[in-house]
Amino acid sequence: MRDAVVYDIDNTLIDVRRRLYICLKEASNGRKIYRLSDLTPEERDRFWEIFLSPKYIYLDRPIKETIEEVNAKYDSGLYVIILTGRPEDMYRVTISQLNRYGVKFHRIYMRPIHDKNPDYIYKPSQISRILAENFNILEYHDDSISALERVSQLYPNIHTCRHGFGDFL
Repeated sequence: MRDAVVYDIDNTLIDVRRRLYICLKEASNGRKIYRLSDLTPEERDRFWEIFLSPKYIYLDRPIKETIEEVNAKYDSGLYVIILTGRPEDMYRVTISQLNRYGVKFHRIYMRPIHDKNPDYIYKPSQISRILAENFNILEYHDDSISALERVSQLYPNIHTCRHGFGDFL
């Protein structure tokens, strides 16, 4: 069994607040919207279509402290796994972005394109998959409170660590 740490990307390793704001603005046709819950269902669908595409990824910025932390864990011999809600069709742009920011990792799990489950369902299911692959997950890092709470409920031996800038979505 190999010791591992699991990190999310958006608002954990990479600050996506600027992309989030622009996508909210575009999805709402320019209205001042600050939370996803303020969008209509149609606007919400449009938001996810825009946000989960490479269109505005250039607005993202590295979170240097977290990247230094993950790289130190990698260098110490821990197996670093990236678990993201980004869809598989963003694989190339995501790998390019992680490499550009100097993020060291061994493996990445991306959301299958057809999977529309919320993170609090999708991510714990992937944690289960990772555990079944004979990893001992020591820590799980994410910005999603609901995903962290669910992982804590299902896997109490995994230390959960909250990152991010507050709940935007």
